[in-house]
Amino acid sequence: MRGWIGGLQSVTLTARQIPVAIRYLITVCTVLAVMWAWTHTSHDTQRYPYLIFLPVIFACGAIFDRGNGFLATILSATVVDYFMQPPIGSLVVADGDDLIALALFIALGFAMAFVVEALHVGLVDLAIEHQRVQAAVRDREVLLEELSHRTRNDLANVVTLLNMQARSVDGVARDAMISAADRVQAIARVHRRFQIHNHRVVVDTKSYIGELCDDLRLSRLASRPIALQSEAESHLISIEKAVPLGLIVNECVTNATKHAFPDDRPGAISVRFIRAGDTYTLTITDNGIGTTADAAHAGTGSRLIQMLAAQLGSKIEIEPRSPGTAVVVTIPVKPSK
Repeated sequence: MRGWIGGLQSVTLTARQIPVAIRYLITVCTVLAVMWAWTHTSHDTQRYPYLIFLPVIFACGAIFDRGNGFLATILSATVVDYFMQPPIGSLVVADGDDLIALALFIALGFAMAFVVEALHVGLVDLAIEHQRVQAAVRDREVLLEELSHRTRNDLANVVTLLNMQARSVDGVARDAMISAADRVQAIARVHRRFQIHNHRVVVDTKSYIGELCDDLRLSRLASRPIALQSEAESHLISIEKAVPLGLIVNECVTNATKHAFPDDRPGAISVRFIRAGDTYTLTITDNGIGTTADAAHAGTGSRLIQMLAAQLGSKIEIEPRSPGTAVVVTIPVKPSK
């Protein structure tokens, strides 16, 4: 049904480009062509051949507008009266039933013309509005892409400056600079991966979390004997959720590399993101030395994780494992009102 309406919209828009005089001429030719076809195909016994002209009235009114349906009605009534019902070759209506049939045909034709020409106007207005909305959506997507491009460049400059500054300092200051650069990189990753879906800006969790873990593997684990694995289902989440989600992954992995594997001991970190019903579950596990819940909530990074989890309306739990620790974040698919 939607395809049929779209096709009719396209036809009516095209017909609007035809001069009015040409539309009237096409209507006249159509009525005469139907009359000729009817009279030359052995339909002489048909007493009231009005029905064959009703589709002509509908088509001319729906496609050409500008009174073409009314013109088709008048021409059809004249043609039927003059060529198809007795007395042939005269506009005189000799039979009372023929007169009633002619009057009903004209009334029905005018009513149909009025309705279908109103439909024509509505379809044209709808098609024009649809084109305007599509143009506005395209303009918005171009502007959004341009804004995202500029944001990515600005964030890349910030990351570069932080990394440069980190190389000029040592100790705690250097770690702080690198952590800040990783956090900015996590935000920049959102702007590299966003897409437009149903007029919403969304991010695919599978590619986003996977590439974020790749960045962390290069920046944090390149010289460490620690494996980082990611397993994320593909779900489209809003950019408002993607930013804190990425920062939580960044903080949890960073904390694990700092505290779970002292003295360069080998180990593994796993990042898993799945959906079960109305809840997303993000789980970051490690097989390190483990920690207590109180210690896990003590650092700056842990407080940041708590703040980010609050933004998502989620719950966060620290679970001791044997060996290691797991951070489990449950995020509602739809935020509570």
